[in-house]
Formats: sequence, structure tokens, C-alpha cells
Amino acid sequence: MKILSRSIRRGIMRLRVENLDDLWYLSNIIHKNDLIRTRTERRIRAKDDTTSKKSERIWVNISLRVKKLEFKSDYSLLRISGIIENAPEEVALGSHHTLNIGINSSLTIIKDRWSKFDLEYLRESEKASLRPKILIVVVDFGEATIGLVRESRIDYFEISKHIGGKYDTEGRERRRIEFYHDVCKLISEILKRENISIIILAGAGFEKNNLHKFISENSDNYPDLNKKIIIENIGSSGRTGISEVMRRPRIKDAILEIEASRDLYLVNRILEEIAKDSGLAVYSLRDVEESASIGAIEIALINSNFFRENRERIDRLLNIIRGSGGRIHIVNYESDAGKQLNSLGGIAALLRFRVK
Repeated sequence: MKILSRSIRRGIMRLRVENLDDLWYLSNIIHKNDLIRTRTERRIRAKDDTTSKKSERIWVNISLRVKKLEFKSDYSLLRISGIIENAPEEVALGSHHTLNIGINSSLTIIKDRWSKFDLEYLRESEKASLRPKILIVVVDFGEATIGLVRESRIDYFEISKHIGGKYDTEGRERRRIEFYHDVCKLISEILKRENISIIILAGAGFEKNNLHKFISENSDNYPDLNKKIIIENIGSSGRTGISEVMRRPRIKDAILEIEASRDLYLVNRILEEIAKDSGLAVYSLRDVEESASIGAIEIALINSNFFRENRERIDRLLNIIRGSGGRIHIVNYESDAGKQLNSLGGIAALLRFRVK
């Protein structure tokens, strides 16, 4: 996220979206009843035709009072719906409108008050654009699942090709090479637009090694791939294989700085403590509040949708946790970790000591 200008005292922040992660951060920074100023396309009735229903689309600058947000990661869009409060004369004030905020969009956010949590999200989004990302490639015979581990989630890409049976030796080998080229081309495209620190090539059989050998032998065509690769043997394929890779102790240190991986690690720690009945993990808002009141919280995990639905109560809880030296972390509810956390009620915490 690029901050173009700011005036916290007046509640004004002007920003430019630089990548997909920024849209997710914005979906947590912008709240209902905030005011958004930006340039948007609006359909209006043609000036020279007052009798028909003909209309034209024009670009206008408007101020929109937020009523609803929807993050569309598949389309790289944050949809912000609300009521127009300020606009040129050809646009009716009080009418409904939806903004489509995408990569390279600029907008001004005006709040009555920027909370500490909003500002923390903003600082995190500034730092996130500079952080390297991890690419996990799980390969099987004629199938590859690629996971781009971002700050807030994992983006998945899948390639499938019919290789053929063992009796069609010549055709089978040709299609296998074509499949390897398809995988390498996709990885290369991702490397061009993302800051990738390592590529983890994983799989249950020998295909990961065969692909690695192919990459080495074709280093002139794919010069940036080989030097970033780590080989990992796993027992699963597809997206399950990517989750297995992220849990592996051997590579945990390499990817723990990536938020999506860290989220999964922390949620798994909570589930382990619950399974052991150690008393060092709690879930449900009531139990987390009770633990926070006596300074027992080490770190609290909160689903992003749970946070939005219980904003005032969670804000009070966060101040109590911070006051006792505890940490808090918001988890993207659409991520694997977020789905697991949702099964615990949307909020859980690791404790410094037993409460009960």
C-alpha cells in the first residue's frame, strides 16, 4: 500500500492500491459509515435526451458513505457499496453506487476516528508489499497444484494434462515434456510479477525429482527457477499436499514470516493444546475475555469476519490484552487457518498459564 497523503487529526488518509494483498487490508481498514472519495464510472441519462431512457457512462469524482464491503479475491476487486453524498450536478445525491477498487486504484478514506487497529493494519500493509513470498509446487503424474503463499491467504493454480499409458512410449514422453514446460512457464510468469524467495517442489513420488531434473537441464529457458528450489517429499497431492508442506518442521522457519503460514501454525498450536486438555488454550469470546481480564493471554487469534461483526466488544478486548503485554492477530476468514478458527467460534487464544 502506498500512502499518498495523511492527516490523522482530520481523519483523512489518501492511498494507492499496489497489489492484491492491499485489497484485503483495505477490506479490514474500511468500515461501515466511513466516507470514501475516489473517481468512478457512473451511468447517467444523456444530457441531450430528456424523454427517453437512453444513458451514457461517464467518469466522475464522488464521495460515498460506506454501507457494505465485499472482497473479491478471484477478480482482484474490493466492492464498496453505499450512498453518494457528494458528486457533480449530473449525479443524484443520495443515490446508491458501488465502487470497484482494484490494483492501482487511488482513494481517500475519511473516518471520524482512526483506531489503533486501523493504523496497525495500514502499517502492516506498507511493510507487506516488500516481503518475499513462498511458492509451493505439488506435482504428480500429469497434475500440478501451485500455491502462492501470500500475506493473507494462498492463491492456487492448477495444471492437468493427460500423459497417456505405458504402451504409448513415444507419445507419452512427448506429453510429459509438454506438461513440464507448462508448469515451468506458469512458475516463470508468477516469478515475473511476485517477489518469490523460495520455490518448494514437493510430491509423493518421483515426479518432483523428474521435474527438478528437467528444470536443471533447461536452465537456459528457465534461468530463475533452479536456484530457488527446495525439494520436499510428502504423502499427499493437490491442495492437501500444500497444507502438508506448510506444516513441515524442516521448512517452517523459512516460511513462518509469511502470514498465511504463521496463521496455520498458531491455529494448529491452539488445537494441539485443546486436544491435550492442557488448559493453555481457550476459545469462545466469553472464555477469551475471562482469560484477558487476569492477564493470561499470550496471543489471541480473531477471524476477520468475527472482528467486523463484534467490533466494539473486540476493540475493548484488544485494549485489555495489549495492556497486559499480550498479542493479537487477525486471521483472514477465507484462509485455511480462518476456516479452522471459525470452527472454534471465530476467536481463540494461547495462554501464559492455566486459568481453570
